[in-house]
Amino acid sequence: MSSARVLDSLFFPKSVAVVGASANPAGWGGTSFLQRLIKRGFSGKLYPVNPKSTEVEGLKCYPNVQSIPEIPDHVIISTPAIAVPQILRDCVTANVKNVHIFSSGFSETGEEDGKKLDEEITAIIKNSDLRVVGPNCMGIWVSASKLCAWGAEPKGLGSVAFLSQSGGHGEYISELGQSLGVYFSKIISFGNAKGLQAYDFLEYLETDPDTKIIACYFEGMRDGNRVTQLIRRINRTKPVLVWKGGLTASGAQAVSSHTGSLAGEERIWKAFYAQTGAVPVGSLDEVIDTAMAFLYLRPAAGKRTLLMGGGGGNSVALADICGREGLEVPWITDATRQEMNKFIRLAGNSTRNPLDIWSVQDNPDDFKKAFDLGLADPNIDVAVMEKQIMWDSDEPEHIERHKKADGVHIEYCKNNTSGKPIVVAATSMANMEGPSAYRAQLLTRFVTSGIPAYSSTVSAARALSRFVAYHEFQSKNN
Repeated sequence: MSSARVLDSLFFPKSVAVVGASANPAGWGGTSFLQRLIKRGFSGKLYPVNPKSTEVEGLKCYPNVQSIPEIPDHVIISTPAIAVPQILRDCVTANVKNVHIFSSGFSETGEEDGKKLDEEITAIIKNSDLRVVGPNCMGIWVSASKLCAWGAEPKGLGSVAFLSQSGGHGEYISELGQSLGVYFSKIISFGNAKGLQAYDFLEYLETDPDTKIIACYFEGMRDGNRVTQLIRRINRTKPVLVWKGGLTASGAQAVSSHTGSLAGEERIWKAFYAQTGAVPVGSLDEVIDTAMAFLYLRPAAGKRTLLMGGGGGNSVALADICGREGLEVPWITDATRQEMNKFIRLAGNSTRNPLDIWSVQDNPDDFKKAFDLGLADPNIDVAVMEKQIMWDSDEPEHIERHKKADGVHIEYCKNNTSGKPIVVAATSMANMEGPSAYRAQLLTRFVTSGIPAYSSTVSAARALSRFVAYHEFQSKNN
């Protein structure tokens, strides 16, 4: 077994002990962890540990880790920080290997007592065989093993892993991603990282058969050179998305108080992206947007982009957005335009690029012909289709015609045979209640059909640009 696979028992435990679970129904921490493991169908054995209780959630409660009748594969510690060192010693005595410390109150507080506790637990970890996640973190979330004691309930086994120093980001993205059709293999919150480091988890995910895309949120890290070389290697076969927190002065200050990490200079991280080819992202929304592109798109030959929309000013704005995001918007060839002009009237339309051809949006046959011609053009590598939802919700026939056309557009993108990636931006006026509600439904329909779809043209262009840049880097560096 490789050194990385040693962590299998951390991610796929047959038994979990929760230290700090309480019979108090108002308790959080360990009690909540235990309740969720039960509710979400964790199939292994569960052992609540609390010297003040004899039973928790209908399970026998043990006074300490050593008294459990077997060696638990995975121990969750959710107690006040002051109690953590002794619990770690108990785990060492009981020959436990995998420990997640949810508890906070260590060096991240900046207080002397917290620093002393930090030094104490660090020494215990260093002088033992414990594999520790944390402290000050949510720990491990695995959809396949139902080790999901926090975050949203898994809705299916996905192929995206999220590695994060922030537990809150892990919780939020579990809900956000699944609501947009992006599902996870694993979410890892590792907090202050006094035991297992980012590189330990990256090495595990590199050979994890369930993980095809890795997204990371880092505040600071140890052994940056090792992580850089590791990400560069992994990135050749599994796209690695990296969000670096704390690049501004204000962000760096917040990082210090959050996980006690040193944030690092922006210029260093720019060099990191240039060396590794890792995909830069700057928010949880961007993580999901970009992951969606990697999940559903085939590699593109380049960044020359066909824009399909409507409205002269809107087309100019979309072209500007694509240009700012690093995409090119070339004119299509005269031969392609001549073919389009045979069935698209020139008044009120434009068959250059962007394609401002609103008159064919509701005509399935003409829409398909126009898009086929645009995608076949030798000047085009990828496409952005903007869906403007601006109908009046009081006109049922008008709405129905638009919805029918939307169905045609979904089928067209789903069955796209050009080999050229298409992303969709579905936009609507914020003060139009009917279109805004429908837009959410339409986005879901596109995504569940395997088509990356976004609620803004900026999001669509940015995700597509990062997808294209990733493949450009790989082609130049292989």
